[in-house]
Formats: sequence, C-alpha cells, structure tokens
Amino acid sequence: MVIASVSGCRCAGDMGHLGAGVETIRRGVFTMTRQHVWTAATVLGVLLLAGPAAAGPASMLDASEASAFMGTWVIAMENPRGGGTRDQTVVIRDEGGKAAARIEGGRGGALDITDIAKDGDSLVLSFERSGRGQAFPIVLTLTLDGEMINASQDIGGGRFTVSGSGKKQ
Repeated sequence: MVIASVSGCRCAGDMGHLGAGVETIRRGVFTMTRQHVWTAATVLGVLLLAGPAAAGPASMLDASEASAFMGTWVIAMENPRGGGTRDQTVVIRDEGGKAAARIEGGRGGALDITDIAKDGDSLVLSFERSGRGQAFPIVLTLTLDGEMINASQDIGGGRFTVSGSGKKQ
C-alpha cells in the first residue's frame, strides 16, 4: 500500500475532500481516498443487510408450485383469546416467476412474506410478528379443500396454535 497526497484522486473536481493532506490509498491503477473506502464499505454493508428486503417480497419458491393458491383469500381465524373469529386476508401472487405473499388483518398490520415453501399439498408461510417487546415466529400452513382453504397457524414455536378456514375473493 502506498500513501500519496490528494492529487492522486480521480474524483470529479475533488468536491468531497476536506483539502490537502487527505490520504489516498493506491493499489495498482485503482485509487481511493480513505473517505471513499469508508463510504463504499458503508454502502456495501447496508446492501448486504437489507438485500432480501430491498429485493422485494418474492420468495425462492417458483410461482408454478404455488399456482393453485394464487389469489386473495379471506380466512376466518379463531381468536386466540376466545370469542369467535377474526378475518385475516392472505394474498398470494406471482412476482417475477416466484411466489410472493402478503398478510393483512390481525395484530401488527400488513406484512409481506418472503419465506414461502411447499410441504406436500400445503403452502407454508413463515414470518415474525412483534408484540410487547418480543418477536414471535409464526408458521401459517395453508391447505386447499375444493374451493375452500384451511389454515393452521403455529405461534411462538408451538406456544399455541389457531386454525381457520376461508374462501377466495
């Protein structure tokens, strides 16, 4: 590594530099200031951490494997605290050839699901919900029964399970 002055930088007008004395790191033909290295490392770190979220809500499951489930389903789920049911809308769609899902209703508002898998004849959506300062893993298993859909939702890694059924809108 060779340290040189700011004059070795290839920046347009050197506008981002603080003036003379800024160290430049040279490696062959590639020249960067420490400020550029820090900026590049920060951007790379953000992209690596946000990669799946920035890429969109599609999963790795081919949409063709979930084609029977595609559409908007309104599912009446048991209320975990008793007292009837509450509607939960599950939207399953093809996004660039991959299955994508969104859950609306229930606590926490709408949520895009990226962890989608097939288990036999069932479609399995895995996600987390937060409440009271904790994140709870949830696994929603959907199974078709003619024109109806049956749902089983495992909450908190087996702490409790609720079920329901619904139909396509």
